[in-house]
Amino acid sequence: MTGSAPPGAVATAQIVGARDQQEDSLAVYGPVADTGPRADEVLLVLADGMGGHAGGEVASRLVVERFSSAYRDSTAVVFEALRASLGLANEALAGAVSGNPRLGGMGTTLVGCVVQENSLYWISVGDSPLWVCRGGALQRLNADHSMVPLLEQMVRVGGLTREGLTDPHRSLLRSALTGKTVALVDLCDQPFRLEAGDIVMLASDGIETLAEDELAVLLQDADVLSLDELAGKLLAVVKAAGRPYQDNASVILYRS
Repeated sequence: MTGSAPPGAVATAQIVGARDQQEDSLAVYGPVADTGPRADEVLLVLADGMGGHAGGEVASRLVVERFSSAYRDSTAVVFEALRASLGLANEALAGAVSGNPRLGGMGTTLVGCVVQENSLYWISVGDSPLWVCRGGALQRLNADHSMVPLLEQMVRVGGLTREGLTDPHRSLLRSALTGKTVALVDLCDQPFRLEAGDIVMLASDGIETLAEDELAVLLQDADVLSLDELAGKLLAVVKAAGRPYQDNASVILYRS
């Protein structure tokens, strides 16, 4: 064991799962820039592509690259820079589809996070989760744009039984980046205040083979493992679960 990660440390890990290829993409920039308005910020970006073998990989990679470059070039305040970068990434998708009709129907989720001193900002589209682990408890920060929240609400008001949460359509997305109008965008209206030792985790939904309480237990090892070791362990446990149709799983960890 190498000991816990120092503040500001970042780690990433990915597995293909039972899929033929990796359709998740991610990027980390820390700091975003040496000088100017982006100096000393950390940028974390993750996307989970969809739309077939070629389309999913192309969509996620293109969106991560365009979003990241747009944010790094922006001189706007964080909220405005995140919103503008998302729009430019979506426009890049539209251009790619227009130039190659075979890519029609491709799309991707996106989670883009910025750490500025002790403040965490984010923008997201889709169902890729953003969590903060503090004191052994895991808190999801961003909205889930799949059908799951709607089904859970129906259970709460008595319009659906608990068994209804296993509906095969629960993973359908209500919003994604496709190059067209984006139905739902989660842009935080106030930054989340990080405390020393918090673990920020961005992931594709393939990690949700594990329940939140299982993830929280695993993240407690941040006290004794490096972030690289911890990220690898998380996905090793996902892989060991042996789900027959295990999706790609990717994770970015940041320690405040």
